[in-house]
Amino acid sequence: MADKTEAPTPKRLEEAREEGRVAKSIELNSAAVLMLGPLLLMGQGKAIFQWTETYLVETITNLSTKELTPIAAREMFIQISLGLLPKLGILLVIILLTGALITLAQTKFLWSSKRKKFDLKKVNPIQGFKRLFSGQGLVELAKAMLKLGVIGWVAFSFIKGKVYDLAWLGNVDLRSGIQSLTDLASALAVRVGATYLVIAIADYAYQRYEFNKSMKMSKEEIKEDFKRSEGDPFMRGRIRSQQRALARNRMMSNVPKATVVITNPTHIAIAIEYNGTNMSAPKVLAKGANLIAQRIVDLARENNIPVVQNIPLARTIFKTVEVEQQIPSDLYIAVAEILAYIYRLKGRIPRPAKAQA
Repeated sequence: MADKTEAPTPKRLEEAREEGRVAKSIELNSAAVLMLGPLLLMGQGKAIFQWTETYLVETITNLSTKELTPIAAREMFIQISLGLLPKLGILLVIILLTGALITLAQTKFLWSSKRKKFDLKKVNPIQGFKRLFSGQGLVELAKAMLKLGVIGWVAFSFIKGKVYDLAWLGNVDLRSGIQSLTDLASALAVRVGATYLVIAIADYAYQRYEFNKSMKMSKEEIKEDFKRSEGDPFMRGRIRSQQRALARNRMMSNVPKATVVITNPTHIAIAIEYNGTNMSAPKVLAKGANLIAQRIVDLARENNIPVVQNIPLARTIFKTVEVEQQIPSDLYIAVAEILAYIYRLKGRIPRPAKAQA
């Protein structure tokens, strides 16, 4: 098996992203929710506690004046539902949105287009035990034990220092007791959340390391990936060759329309067309060197097109003017002399192009 020592190609990373494989840590979601806990307790949680307190006081106060019947029980259930469910719903929505935002931030707003199919191997208990006792499974187990130990120690240390405060709660009224419990829970959540956040950041760094490691490729895989993305070099060469052949055939088909062919005399040939009636400047119809130049000359002679030798002009046009382009103004005089010579041979003078308004 080839060593995977090369960094992944962009195509490999994009394919992994489309499959939903990115570096992420669920610990960050848990840490964010824990850090959000104190704010929720002071905000929406406080509203829930206050409503619960008010409802309990009213219920206990009126308990002796009401008969507990099925209808009364149903009304009590409806009151509790209408009073608590909206507040708990807001609490749940905030928690869900927090988790979703943390996940989107980690995955850079990933939305995998490839749906994962149900795999029976994932629910196979034998395969599950193999994964549990594999190297990765043991690492995850060690991480879980370490996380549990650290967070347990932080929570125990905090509660140990608050034993007397907890014992004193039995001597205070309900309102003060709820407020004290809320303060203690908030302080505990802050400590545990901060600890968990450190663990989550470390876990995210580890997950990124493992993901980058799993994405590494061998040199052979990079070559294959390049072939898939750019195409087989042999096939690309054949396609380019065919494209050049088609372009050359189109170019050669225009040679019979030329007014004159300028040569080097044998290495370069330029087919030029000029019609003073509707052309503002001469245009290159075809050009080529060596065998292509010879073919241009042969076609010119077959179609009774004059062939004129002018080495400097042929070289200049060959280097500076592309097929289907007009002759630049700095070559007008040199080309005009040749065209005038051709027209004198044919016994006619070209009509000048009509001036455009």
